[in-house]
Amino acid sequence: MPETAPSLPVAKITDRFLAYLLDLAPFFFGGYATLYVLIVRARILSNTVPAWRKVAGAWIGLYLLYQALGNVSGGTLGKRLLGLKVAGSDGGPLGPARSILRSLGYLLSTPLANLGFILALFDARSRALHDRLAGSVVLEERAKRPGAALASALLSLAALLALGGVNLWQALLKPTPADQEAVRKAREGLRILAAMEEAYREREGRYSDRLADLAKTSGDVAEFKAAMGELFDPYGFRIAAGPGAYRLEGRAKDSRRSVVSLEGPLAAR
Repeated sequence: MPETAPSLPVAKITDRFLAYLLDLAPFFFGGYATLYVLIVRARILSNTVPAWRKVAGAWIGLYLLYQALGNVSGGTLGKRLLGLKVAGSDGGPLGPARSILRSLGYLLSTPLANLGFILALFDARSRALHDRLAGSVVLEERAKRPGAALASALLSLAALLALGGVNLWQALLKPTPADQEAVRKAREGLRILAAMEEAYREREGRYSDRLADLAKTSGDVAEFKAAMGELFDPYGFRIAAGPGAYRLEGRAKDSRRSVVSLEGPLAAR
């Protein structure tokens, strides 16, 4: 049988984009808040890539469930705020099975720079990849005045530019979890070296500005050298020591070779 056209107009791409951002925002920030609480505050998880993946996986699962429930009811909160509804290709309800399929379709639409969403720009009914998979369409449940449509377009453009800036920042500036872990280990290494400085002073009556002295103090020169090689860039490590104080400085083995430093004695701080 030929497909029946829905009675409502197809939703504008700009409105769909804004609704997508509104729906995604609580889960995006919720994921980062969870990482902060579990890693920084409660220290339940270590600051590693596997820990990040576990938290991200849990929030992605919640987001897909939210999308599926929204599809069944005719639209997520973001879509309802923008006057949109999700329906079958004929304009009728989507149903539980196709609602779940549409939600899972986000896993295919999102990779490769949101290629599945970009397909909607070239479809006569603005269907993204997940719409095609589920046989769904997003409709405009209430008409907008020209001014509101223009405002929606401008907001979409501003949001798109902001997301582009964030992505650029993440790619070029923001340290990865692996970088953060490398810096953390380097700082722990400095504290171990500080303990060796204190041990050296107890024996010699002064602090040392030579790594060789600290290596001997460690009790295992070979292991000391191996640990230094794992934690610090071989170039640029410095020790400054005086009669009653010292400063340790080195470059962590993250992608930026971040400078880490520690001043002692720690007990006086």
